[in-house]
Amino acid sequence: MADVLVIGGGLAGWRAAEAAVAAGRSVTLVANGSGNSPEIHALNVPVGPGDSVELFIEDTLRSGQGACDPALVEVLCRESVKLAEEFPFDRNADGSYKMIQPLGCSVPRCVSIDHRIGAWALARIKRALEGKVEVVKGRVTALEAGGSQFTATVSDAQERVPPMQARAVVLATGGWCGKYAFSDNPPELRGDGIALAQSLGAAVRDLDAVQYEPTVALAPARLRGIPVITTMLHEGATFRNCLGEEFLPDRHANKDAISRAIRAEIEAGRGIPARGAPETCGIWYDATGVPREILETRYADTVRRYATCGIDITREPMLVAPAPHTSLGGVVIDARCRVLRADGTPIPGLFAAGEVTGGVHGRNRLGGNAGTEVFVFGRIAGKEAAGHATGI
Repeated sequence: MADVLVIGGGLAGWRAAEAAVAAGRSVTLVANGSGNSPEIHALNVPVGPGDSVELFIEDTLRSGQGACDPALVEVLCRESVKLAEEFPFDRNADGSYKMIQPLGCSVPRCVSIDHRIGAWALARIKRALEGKVEVVKGRVTALEAGGSQFTATVSDAQERVPPMQARAVVLATGGWCGKYAFSDNPPELRGDGIALAQSLGAAVRDLDAVQYEPTVALAPARLRGIPVITTMLHEGATFRNCLGEEFLPDRHANKDAISRAIRAEIEAGRGIPARGAPETCGIWYDATGVPREILETRYADTVRRYATCGIDITREPMLVAPAPHTSLGGVVIDARCRVLRADGTPIPGLFAAGEVTGGVHGRNRLGGNAGTEVFVFGRIAGKEAAGHATGI
């Protein structure tokens, strides 16, 4: 019997575990992967010149096209400021934050640590919690509630795992875009947490809402399915069709608008076939207009990744296409990350955080908000679960 059972091995799950351990609770974490967390380059925190929590809220609500839960947006944006106190985000020589401007943001807002904050934070949290959290490799296939505890059935291909019991559960299993044939998500992201929550009577919302990443690598084969960061569009990158024509509609447009523009070019016959897969077409993502110094510092990971395949992105474009990236709907939660039934009442002891939930992003996620979401709501879910486990 653990006080808190965390289901999910990405940042939302590990942040929940971190918060529960800090509250003095025993924690078991079940995971069959790290989800998209290692690929988080940066996250939004409103600490730059001309920015504010209010502007951050405004940008997030506008991006969500009227479908966000305002209470969740308020928590996301206001709590994000605390991350600047917690993490040593990269700074310039004058002490100011190094920032990039993600799609949909009015001002530069994304901060990072060596442009790989997801992998950095996962490693840091795991080191800090080593020996303090029981980690079980596997997939939770059933979750039952009885009395004041939960029982989880765990499946593992290599060994038998006995049923697990806990006083509180945090669902942090990510979304479901791994179900698609061409996606930038790992295959383990297939909606497990939503099914588990529904089996206990949870309400869900916006399950038809999926955000496409405009720039996912089609080729070379080694990079197929890996997203290419879109903030380069604010640094001088552009899109070109098979005729060499630029067609970027608006450098400040949201990801949904840019994805539609790319798809329109492909459907009009102006796409570029992928080598080895001529039935698949994309467009050129041309970063040759970005100063080399910026590419080699702010986007060093992308430069290195393509260089290992013999492609110099400072001199030649990348072949990309839109692909399912973020499932925007999911389990209904309140501002305390409590999972809600259809009548708005919480399911006692059940909490959720991250992409498994719905309502934070509405119909379109603001670029950079995925990282902010898992850090902010993961911590809240873990703290609340710990409180429930002790009867607080």
